[in-house]
Amino acid sequence: MRFSLQDVKKSVQRRGGSLGVTLHFLRAGELHDEISRLIAYHERLLGQPQRAFAMDEARAYVGEYRMANCLLATLSHWYNWRQREWNTVVSELGGNEELLQLASSTQLRLALYSYVNELHHGFLRAQQRDQILAEFASRYAVSAQDLDYLLVLDSEGEALLTREAASPPTAQDIATLYNQWAFEAALFNASSVHFVIDYMAFSRAESAQTSPLTPVAGIGAVIKRLCFLARRLGVYYDLEYEQAPESSLSGQTMSPLLNLTLYGPQEVTGAPQQYGLRLARLCRFLLGYGQNTTRKKPQLASGIVEAEARIHFLQRAYTFAMDARVLQLLPAVSEPQQGLAAVDPSLLFDSSIEQHFSEAFFSLARNHGVDGWQLEREQEPLLLDKGIFLPDFALSRGKRRIYFEILGFWTPAYRERKVQKLHYLRGRKDLVLAIPLEAKEAFSSIVADFPVVYYQSQLSVMDVLQVLQQQYDDFAERLAHLALPEIHQQVQELGFVPESQCYALLNCYRRSELQQAATRVCAHGTSDITFVAGLGMYHVRWLEQIQQHFQHWLEQKAGGRTVWSEALHELRRLDPALQTCEDATLETLVGQWSRISVQRASIFEVTVELLSPSGELIAPPELVEPAEVEQEPRKVVRERRSPAKKRTAASSEIVQGDLWG
Repeated sequence: MRFSLQDVKKSVQRRGGSLGVTLHFLRAGELHDEISRLIAYHERLLGQPQRAFAMDEARAYVGEYRMANCLLATLSHWYNWRQREWNTVVSELGGNEELLQLASSTQLRLALYSYVNELHHGFLRAQQRDQILAEFASRYAVSAQDLDYLLVLDSEGEALLTREAASPPTAQDIATLYNQWAFEAALFNASSVHFVIDYMAFSRAESAQTSPLTPVAGIGAVIKRLCFLARRLGVYYDLEYEQAPESSLSGQTMSPLLNLTLYGPQEVTGAPQQYGLRLARLCRFLLGYGQNTTRKKPQLASGIVEAEARIHFLQRAYTFAMDARVLQLLPAVSEPQQGLAAVDPSLLFDSSIEQHFSEAFFSLARNHGVDGWQLEREQEPLLLDKGIFLPDFALSRGKRRIYFEILGFWTPAYRERKVQKLHYLRGRKDLVLAIPLEAKEAFSSIVADFPVVYYQSQLSVMDVLQVLQQQYDDFAERLAHLALPEIHQQVQELGFVPESQCYALLNCYRRSELQQAATRVCAHGTSDITFVAGLGMYHVRWLEQIQQHFQHWLEQKAGGRTVWSEALHELRRLDPALQTCEDATLETLVGQWSRISVQRASIFEVTVELLSPSGELIAPPELVEPAEVEQEPRKVVRERRSPAKKRTAASSEIVQGDLWG
């Protein structure tokens, strides 16, 4: 059970008009004896019920109640209170099978209530209690004292103290975990964590861990690295850079500084536990990035010029400085990608909307339904005048590359930051925005500067493709740059190009584009090249050769007829280009020949038949007329109708009298 920030011992200072907070971390050797006595107290009570644990006695070992409560919570990482199993306790007490079937103290209390209600009208006098409980306990073959224990077995006071680990922790283990939990408790209540990074020092620290021949990475590589770490751990972030003065006091040139802001639970969702853990882990990793842990002297990690968090408690905001002393007291943290190597980074998303959009896009792409666009997740950042903008996706097709940003509706501060960054991107023609309908007013100041897709709940891939088609349709340019002589020569050499391959050959992405481009190719030069929708582009000489071979093969069949499966096998054997074609494509091919017909008696019975030059079947199937069978004349059954009743002329008219008279 973790402790909260209010439980941590701390001190508050006022620095230049703002409040700063310093948490009390345990240094090496601090409270060593007190923690050891606390561990010994837990070890002595192993297997004892919780009612035997004296909280005041445990606090007395430490002295300071805040620190004592935090250390007791830290010890819960190794020691827990566990309820005993019903069946185990009943077996130890010698209870009968009927008692075992009750399965819990709740059922036993209910049985006792029913027993007293039936025999004693729901009330027992004090003088009768021991006698009645003994009678009730005898039904289950246990004593009255054991019955009292079973009735409260599920209470917290009867839970037994257990240790999860094989051996007890050391005092240093407790102190180290306390420091980690205190650090994380602060970040659970953080709205942001700010790092100032010297990217050259940061890059050199990273390259020191690799081969000496590896060149030092530039600012772009460092930015991508920071973005990757934040996305890997699922932390929302913002990255900006500022140009430092050209020279320092010593005359040396200063490198640009990166400002990395990690947004905390207070800023993103307000739910601290899970998100706060990820944020704390990333901060610990950045603070320890590239540091040699064997050094005794504490120092801030290479490249981190400044690190501080803005935390909130008791309705006030405080600055929490994360310096080298804090870093030394925290446990080492492993590389975030360790243990996650099998996970594709492109599958990590900031929201479910992005994930659903990516899954739907790739599903359409498998069926060639995305107009040739390719979706990328880990794309390069866009450098602004005073910041960095990392779009959610990049869409590329040919030489064109479009960035795609899905705007959310998180908090007012989030929307303000997004709008501010998008103002810096005005004038770019390669950015498309997706805006939720409920945030239409919030982003109204930028909708005139970018192509926009509005969505409700989920983002439609087709809506995005429609906007891309309207804004970035370059078919006229692609059509004008078709190399018609080269295409003619290639089709003449191959003989046949399936329709699926014609898209790449004619530089087309849509079916309507393919039809127009093919018409232009066929109209160029001689008319010996033809395009058929559903089939592809072919040379007339190739079509004649395939028809001759197939017709000759069909003539050898009985009656010039064969089943469709055999015809498909023969067609794919005639030309390698036909081997990858679908059945519908081959049926379109057969439909080009006037002397061959595909007959369908049903969806399961399909035959290919050879026609005579006049267009009739060579051997039409014989029709057997069914023999006439004399049948007995059926008896005509007429519907019986009930006779209509005649109304008598003397029927009196019923008139309702005056009910109020």
